[in-house]
Amino acid sequence: MHTSMDENRTQRVLLCIDNRAGYETLRYLVARPGVEVVAAIMHPEKNATFRDEILAFCAESGVPAIDIRQARKQFDQLIAPLEPDFIVSIFFDYILDDRFIALPKRDAINLHPGYLPYNKGFYYYAWAVLDGTPAGVSIHRIVSEVDAGPIISQMRVTVDPHDTGETIYDKHMNASIALFKSTWPALESDIYKVFPQRHAGTRKLITETNQAIELDPYETCTTRELIDKLRVFSFSSGAGCIVRIDGRKYVVGIELIEVADQNIRIPGKRDNCVVS
Repeated sequence: MHTSMDENRTQRVLLCIDNRAGYETLRYLVARPGVEVVAAIMHPEKNATFRDEILAFCAESGVPAIDIRQARKQFDQLIAPLEPDFIVSIFFDYILDDRFIALPKRDAINLHPGYLPYNKGFYYYAWAVLDGTPAGVSIHRIVSEVDAGPIISQMRVTVDPHDTGETIYDKHMNASIALFKSTWPALESDIYKVFPQRHAGTRKLITETNQAIELDPYETCTTRELIDKLRVFSFSSGAGCIVRIDGRKYVVGIELIEVADQNIRIPGKRDNCVVS
């Protein structure tokens, strides 16, 4: 699939995009003189993120926007005639079947917001902390097995002790955008290489994450383990872990605030009650 081409020819790119990273990738590629974005395949409305922004920019730029369900159903009529040089998948949750993978003249690539081969699948930002695996983002060639293709480029993400799920997620989003922009010129010029993933890595199912989010009020664990679980699922939107106490269901989140090495006064009736 990856063949030598005239690097001065305009590269036709078919995007499969969602979320802010997909939107920023769309804007970046449309602005490239050597690129023609032939269409943008999108999530259905019910589970799309940044849908309005993507649709508005597509309309402004003359890029056809196609629902993934329509793209699958009418592949021969809508997608095959586009004859892309590249298929680029960014934060796209739908599996591209072999028709899509075989279509581009040069390559089909995916940006996965995990440091492959670690944290394949969903909730990469949480499991990097809970499993103690490297956090980061990767661009890899798309193959039939999800997140298993050879790697083109990667970037590590630093997770700090005070980070919550929201800040970890944002760091991965920002790193994804930066990695794509730094990698694309090599892809466009056909001067990139691919490297096999070093080992099978790790993969978590959504069911495993759902189990991790549900706290057992009688489970024994270290304070650090509890804090890590609470913080990686905490978002300012109100998302967090779930705990059931006395027949009632609660959402539990956490915020860690770094303080100076000095006494901390606890509000209350006794003003002399402090923690050092």
